[in-house]
Amino acid sequence: MALVGGVVAVTKRKAKRKVPRLAAFTAAALAIPGMSLADGIDLKPESLGLDAAYSNYQESHGRMSVMAIQSDAAFQWAGDLNFKVNTVLDYIGGGSDPMNQSLIGGASPVFYWGKGNTFGKKTGELEYSQATHGAYKGLKGGIFDQRLSVSGQLSKKIDDLTLGVNGGNSTEWDYISNFFNLDGTYDFNGKNTTLSTGFGYASDTVWADGGNQGQIHQTYTNGKDIGGNKNTYQALLGLTQIIDRTSLLQANVTVSNSSGFLSDPYKSAWVNNIPGGGGFGPQNTFCTQSARFSFSPNLCADTRPGTRTQEAVLIRYVKDFEELNQAALHLDYRFYSDSWNVDSHTFEANWIQPLPYEMILSPHVRYYTQRSSFFYQGVYDSPTANGLYSSDYRLASFGAVAGGVSLNKAIIPNFNVGAGIELYDRSQGMGFMGGTGSAVDNYSFTLYSINVNLKL
Repeated sequence: MALVGGVVAVTKRKAKRKVPRLAAFTAAALAIPGMSLADGIDLKPESLGLDAAYSNYQESHGRMSVMAIQSDAAFQWAGDLNFKVNTVLDYIGGGSDPMNQSLIGGASPVFYWGKGNTFGKKTGELEYSQATHGAYKGLKGGIFDQRLSVSGQLSKKIDDLTLGVNGGNSTEWDYISNFFNLDGTYDFNGKNTTLSTGFGYASDTVWADGGNQGQIHQTYTNGKDIGGNKNTYQALLGLTQIIDRTSLLQANVTVSNSSGFLSDPYKSAWVNNIPGGGGFGPQNTFCTQSARFSFSPNLCADTRPGTRTQEAVLIRYVKDFEELNQAALHLDYRFYSDSWNVDSHTFEANWIQPLPYEMILSPHVRYYTQRSSFFYQGVYDSPTANGLYSSDYRLASFGAVAGGVSLNKAIIPNFNVGAGIELYDRSQGMGFMGGTGSAVDNYSFTLYSINVNLKL
């Protein structure tokens, strides 16, 4: 957790000056879950203290809502030995979309599935595409879950080398993750150049919760648990170069490999033209895994490849404008690609403007476009030869625009408060990468946040 528009000291050969930054995570902007460099933990903090923030996330049509509370605490045990602990507590509510329901249409019965709800169905024309379980009439409950994540990091500075070790646990009612990371930075070229490296490992277990806070697991019709284990290995390599006294350039590369259960245990895909009617339950042999619902021969469990390799490259340019009260511009470009044929481009611009009365205003805009995975379909015309099925909108082709602003103010020395808002709109028509997608997947959200920072 960090104040937007904080400052980080950049040492030059003959002088030391401060360059504004977007947030602590700009030190390594490629997202590697659980890796301290990517989580925004600065291995070389200027000062130690406490950070806390509250965020409220609301999707359109009441699909999903999230409330999150995050806190960081940093302690210095010796001149060059630092310890940090981070906690996150969030609550998730709303509904999920098991499949592209409106694409089925007609008089076909449609079955709904979600954590903590009872089954419901409606015959005839569907009233609402991508129906949310909690809000759809005739259905009780909906999704509710909570997550507690705790992690700690120990870092040691040895001359120009800083080494860090990080580990933690994240637990939900239907998801458990344990992770461990090693990372470091090395300054050279008169401290004008910084090399960053990191390696991470995560061991996760996911299952379909039966609505009893993780105590009961849902199973397929053959009695097999819906879920499984996965292992992820991740690596980061980054280089930051100070160009002159007012600008710098950063490049990061991340590589990740996951294996195991990579499907969504709550989703199904609708498959038409099943030979012989498809059968029920364990007899539904066209699926790699048995169909989840014994009462629907057309539903196949979300089934994805058992491995996934992901690569990403980020390039960031930061420019400080002394004549504008030390304002700063951040320009980011990120390219992502994986073995599921998903490619994406992200363009982002952030402006950090110091204002009178010790305030900092930070507006930002972002555009994202993605190509769909090779196995994604809203509705499958017939069974697939490879046994892969997913109607998850996150694997579809789409584009998205987002923008927001945050304002931070120093109340008293070493104590700051801030608030922010971000608007997001996702549409299949705004993408240019190609692939399969549908307007059924379109949605928007609003994110509100407040934060406080105390430096000791």
